[in-house]
Amino acid sequence: MNKLNFSAEYAERSDDELLELASDPSSLTSEAAAALDEELHRRNLTASDRAKHQQFVSRKKRRETTRRRRKMLGARRDVSTWVDVFWTLLAIALISSAYVALPNRYHMKPDWQEAALHVMFVSVFIAVIGRSLWRKLAFWMSLILSSAIHMVVVHAWIQRVGDLSRGQGKLAILLGLVLFFVIYGFIWLLRRNFYGDAPDPAWR
Repeated sequence: MNKLNFSAEYAERSDDELLELASDPSSLTSEAAAALDEELHRRNLTASDRAKHQQFVSRKKRRETTRRRRKMLGARRDVSTWVDVFWTLLAIALISSAYVALPNRYHMKPDWQEAALHVMFVSVFIAVIGRSLWRKLAFWMSLILSSAIHMVVVHAWIQRVGDLSRGQGKLAILLGLVLFFVIYGFIWLLRRNFYGDAPDPAWR
């Protein structure tokens, strides 16, 4: 293809396409490079325009790379969520099986059993999703204290209204989660007040 053919072809291309070609001159023949330079000059596209185009392309590539990474991380988080659900259900099943296997004299009264079921679900769920905090004293203090309060509150609720409905059961579970985060936040604030910016690692 001669220079005239290249000139006719480049005249039909957009500015971005020409700047893209100009970003890799080594891929062009001498005739193509000469025709491209003439077309760029005709459109008043300078070296500054080439630099700006390259910056735009680089930003676009970075955004695409970031988007792909986020999709990959999102998929990993989805898998992690299902793993957490699996371990939560497994732990609840094992605890329930062990309790049922106990002699009847060691079983709790029905109202306490129902309260304990809600507390167990919340406690196991928090323990599974919060496994990165297992080395923190504040985590276990909050879990034990919130579980004890949750047990007493739900038991009192059951004594007042009888067996909890499905909606009330969901509220009981939500109550346990709220109690834990409130107590954990309160302990965190106490730790911050006592230790300032350099607390004992066990309390972080």
